Amino acid sequence: MDAQERVYNALEGKPVDRPPVFPQLGDHAGILAGGTYDIMYKDPEFAAQAHLDAQKRYGYDVVTIQVEPSWPVAEACGSGVTYPPMKAPWITDYLVQAKDQIDKLKVPDFMACQSTRTLIEGTQILADRADVPVVAFMTGPLTMALQLMPYDKFVREMVKDKEFAHELVRRATEVGAAYGRALKEAGATIFMICEHDTQMMGPKHTGEYSIEYYPLMLDIFDYNMLHMCGKVTPHMERNVDAFKKLDRLNMINVGPEVDLNRMRELFEPEIGVAGNIDHIQLLPLGNPGEVAAACRACIERAGGPRATHFMLAPGCEITADTPPENIEAFVQSAKAAETVA
Repeated sequence: MDAQERVYNALEGKPVDRPPVFPQLGDHAGILAGGTYDIMYKDPEFAAQAHLDAQKRYGYDVVTIQVEPSWPVAEACGSGVTYPPMKAPWITDYLVQAKDQIDKLKVPDFMACQSTRTLIEGTQILADRADVPVVAFMTGPLTMALQLMPYDKFVREMVKDKEFAHELVRRATEVGAAYGRALKEAGATIFMICEHDTQMMGPKHTGEYSIEYYPLMLDIFDYNMLHMCGKVTPHMERNVDAFKKLDRLNMINVGPEVDLNRMRELFEPEIGVAGNIDHIQLLPLGNPGEVAAACRACIERAGGPRATHFMLAPGCEITADTPPENIEAFVQSAKAAETVA
């Protein structure tokens, strides 16, 4: 079974020969190729080739141009973003500072902004050259709203003026959907919606400010995944029925703070689960033996080497400083599972 069949079968809940490996590799690929953080948002050829080389070296089952689109998309909308050479970017000037500035937020021309143009063109290069599925990453509705208006101001509006807060999320969702369509046109076939900041809100906000807006983003690709960081078990438990009603949501990616068995109990057979290897302590700071043991245990919790509707994945992006030998152990643990299935 090749990576294409393995990945799509996993998303559809069909039999696989082993768990697909979805590493969420971003800036690590650029650093591995001798580049800097900022070049990954400036040079599509370098960024794409760095990811192609990393995929060939490690042998995982999907590839993407970048796992963190918040900054470039916010920049395309008009926010100020700093791209230092040896650190991840950050927003320096939020587009919406007050309620009367919301009309500044419109769907931008992504090709007119260097960073988003780089990611779109890089995705097209991957689609042309990679022999594994290409994933498009985009920030989720609530998290994107928090990239466009300072956190403290938006949270206050969630209490004082819910109508405004919803309008900002709605517009942020339209931006995210437009960017997703651009990446699909570039050749991506799987959409990963990254709702990082749900973990900072209460479980009810997941339903009100996130799930309500997902259909607009889930209507673009045939295959869709949702990534949620942190201690989100209460968010999942409260909103499980709403999640299951979403059309074309194939899989949810969770981190090490979440019980994988509990997630599969909640969501099967409608929705699969990807995870849940520790990307904060284990992958960057552990040794290959510890990584392999954790991956084997994760695969067993998911139902064994032939478990359906499952992908082996970290809880979030594998950091740039993660030792290559640990990523090799991460990937090889799934390949070893194939031989003992």
